[in-house]
Amino acid sequence: MKKLLIIICTSSFLFSIEGIIIFNDQTTIEGNINGIEKNSVYITPVGLTFPEQILLENIDSLKINDGTIPIAGGEVLLLYQNGEFFSPKKPGTNNQSDLSQFVIEYVIVPNWSLNLYTGYPIIKGATFKDFDDSSPVYGLSIGSPYGFFAGDFFMNAIAEIAYYDHGVTTDPDTSFGGFCYQLGLSPGFFIGNTSYSVTACTGFYRDDARKFSSGFIAGGSIDIPVGQMVLKHFSNVEIFKSLNDLFDQFTDFKILEGVKVKDYRENLEAFEMRITTRSNLIEKVDGMTYWIGAGFSFGYEF
Repeated sequence: MKKLLIIICTSSFLFSIEGIIIFNDQTTIEGNINGIEKNSVYITPVGLTFPEQILLENIDSLKINDGTIPIAGGEVLLLYQNGEFFSPKKPGTNNQSDLSQFVIEYVIVPNWSLNLYTGYPIIKGATFKDFDDSSPVYGLSIGSPYGFFAGDFFMNAIAEIAYYDHGVTTDPDTSFGGFCYQLGLSPGFFIGNTSYSVTACTGFYRDDARKFSSGFIAGGSIDIPVGQMVLKHFSNVEIFKSLNDLFDQFTDFKILEGVKVKDYRENLEAFEMRITTRSNLIEKVDGMTYWIGAGFSFGYEF
């Protein structure tokens, strides 16, 4: 029995790969993947020593840190044994030439995200045209892992802080805007690696008297996976490997002991750019006004 335990532990260290399991309820567990079978996955969770068996019926997807997705939608696409992937249709063989058809480059993993946004009014309502000295709109959006995730569809809760300041050329003392604070939802879906999402928010906005007023913001975005594009064309560039070594050095400090730094591939994959358009309906002292803006944002998923 003792020898058997030693063999199990040794093989798990030799042939394990880092990955993350996403369960059907969208909770996750991260650790070393020791084996993938047709009905279960063996994983050694972070902080533990021995592998645990997770039944396939409880798993939605499995993502390996190199971007490979052996399980998606509850279906096993790739088996993993003794350090090798192979098709479940041809067990016991290393079908490297067939792996490309099973590699899915993106899977929805509920997480936190940050997006820095900037845009500019391009269509102005009649009640907005008096503010002819428009400035860019800036915003910080925080996406949460709380919401609904199913297949290629997602809808999560978001919070935003934005700043706008529109003035009147003939009267510099007249302005409309300031900091605003809003909450909302962001539903969307994936087509391949690109996601298309909608933002709907309401909250507290600054009017032309510099007081808080009501309002509503709605818009749409196209997420471009810039990080994945960089990896695809420049993954062998030495600077990325050097950056990963640099990040690892910081974990030696006592204050960061136990902190795990993502591999440089994961860091780049988490970086996205969004092309965004937004309609803004904000209350003024004498009524409502609106404008439609267009811009872009850069985001990062944690």
